[in-house]
Amino acid sequence: MNARKLFILPLLLSTVALSACDTGVQHMGTTEYGVRFRKLPTFMGGGLGSADSVAHPLQTVVVFPWETVRRFDTAPQYLSWGKGMGDAAGGSTQLVQDEDVYTRAKDGNEAALKLTVRYRIKPDPASLVKLVQNVAETEDEVRNLVIAVVRSEVRSYMNQLKTPEFRDDKKRNETVDEVLQAAQRHLGPLGIEVEAVNLKQYRFVRPLPDGGEDTRYQDRLREIQEMEQDIEGERSRIETVRAKKQKEYSEAESLYNARVSEAKGYKEQSVFQGNSYYTARSNEAKAIVAEGNAEVAGLTKQISALSGKGGQAMLRLEVAKQLAKANPRFVAMNQGSGGAAVDLSKTDLNQLIGQLGIVEGLVGQPPRAQNNPEKSQKDETPVAQTQSAGN
Repeated sequence: MNARKLFILPLLLSTVALSACDTGVQHMGTTEYGVRFRKLPTFMGGGLGSADSVAHPLQTVVVFPWETVRRFDTAPQYLSWGKGMGDAAGGSTQLVQDEDVYTRAKDGNEAALKLTVRYRIKPDPASLVKLVQNVAETEDEVRNLVIAVVRSEVRSYMNQLKTPEFRDDKKRNETVDEVLQAAQRHLGPLGIEVEAVNLKQYRFVRPLPDGGEDTRYQDRLREIQEMEQDIEGERSRIETVRAKKQKEYSEAESLYNARVSEAKGYKEQSVFQGNSYYTARSNEAKAIVAEGNAEVAGLTKQISALSGKGGQAMLRLEVAKQLAKANPRFVAMNQGSGGAAVDLSKTDLNQLIGQLGIVEGLVGQPPRAQNNPEKSQKDETPVAQTQSAGN
């Protein structure tokens, strides 16, 4: 037992001497985790600690002389390829290299890609222990691993695109997503999460031995792109003019339809009024015709009646009515047969009525007596003259 202690004591002293720089107190950052490693023989508990011994963010740990702490920042990290890409993400991006990632399209054209990758070390104690044990002991080693995997996957997937497919935004973005998924499949099980792969720019250029680039193909593509933009602008202008004219046409068509509807309304109203007026006048004409027919029928019947045996009696009655209405003193009777002969004969009205057989009650007044023959003689001449003048 004493021999064993004598063996362990020098070993401990040598360990302290070799690791004095790591001895002390360490304070973890807000996103830092620490994995303990004991630099001791295995039988003395050396090697990586368990997940329970991993230091968490903002935790203060005491580091013994025989221990070291592998510190890993689990905040998102940014890597970029290509000149001018180091200023991305607010200046926190680590520029891998000034040169772009060169690949080749499926039809042979060489392409230069500017990329940005966002990744992080998974903040899980068990995953961190596994990462240190199997993959990397420092953040730089993790960074180099991510660079190698992403560069390889970018070249593998992007060279499956043909030159026209590079210019197709949908196809190009789908291929970048495939790169991301492939990187996640490789690095995810190791405790490294690749969160995004962004293709910032692509150019069809060929590197030259002197360090320059042959951009003739890219320049030609740029000219074609500018012409396509001009064509698209002209198409947009044409569509704008077409839409404007279509709007004007629709407005004119609406006005035309409104005017046609208004004219139809006026026409229908006029037709209705005309039909109503025609119907009213037709009914009025029918009533007049019916009344005339009735009057004609009555006159026809009256003529028939007058043409019969009772016609003379009715004539006498009508003459009596007219004479009673006029109330003349004498009437003049034309006894001549020629048109030029004038032969007047005076007849006493009372005598005429008596001869016609009209009773006094039919006239409505008693007959006036002829008590004064002289006065009658005086009145005879004017009446006769009046009736003669009337004839």
